[in-house]
Amino acid sequence: MKLSTIPLVATLLLAFSSAHSQEIPKGVNYKRASDEVNALAKNSLESTLATSDSTPVDFFGDVTVVGPMLWKALKPSAGQVLLNTLPVVITVPGSQPVMAEGKRLRTDDERKAFWKLFHTTYTRVKDGKVRKGNAAEISYYWSTIPFDIEEPFWVIEAGADRFIAHFQVKGGQPRLFWIDLVGDLQILKP
Repeated sequence: MKLSTIPLVATLLLAFSSAHSQEIPKGVNYKRASDEVNALAKNSLESTLATSDSTPVDFFGDVTVVGPMLWKALKPSAGQVLLNTLPVVITVPGSQPVMAEGKRLRTDDERKAFWKLFHTTYTRVKDGKVRKGNAAEISYYWSTIPFDIEEPFWVIEAGADRFIAHFQVKGGQPRLFWIDLVGDLQILKP
């Protein structure tokens, strides 16, 4: 091997190992998916965010949960369609457990209303950076759910806002299962 190619090979190996390293907090049950499945979900998320003018086709799961922090932020501006969607009650454990409300999107009207409000409220998501979640973001999500985290799991970084986007794979296609705004769960206390 020529001496000039050694730095290039070293740089590529370092980049490869950094791209695949991710700190999973202790106690979190996190199951990885194949690179192909993760890439498919990431590409779907990036293209969907970039084309925010219309409700995405084949992006949402049969049921998509809007997590408690995102619902708390959107609720004051939500229209009747979203206000009437079925609630999801989430118990956040701790020394003083917190009961918080999220929403379940099941119909095309609910998905359309959510997508429009989400993009109107968070205009920077259109240019957001989609990346792997860090330990704090994974811990946030873990504290709001009663099940294991199974990839594809991505974070949308849009300015100061960070959103988790958890997908389920059905028939080989990733569908958005859960979306939430990462934040301090203590503000959910009544």
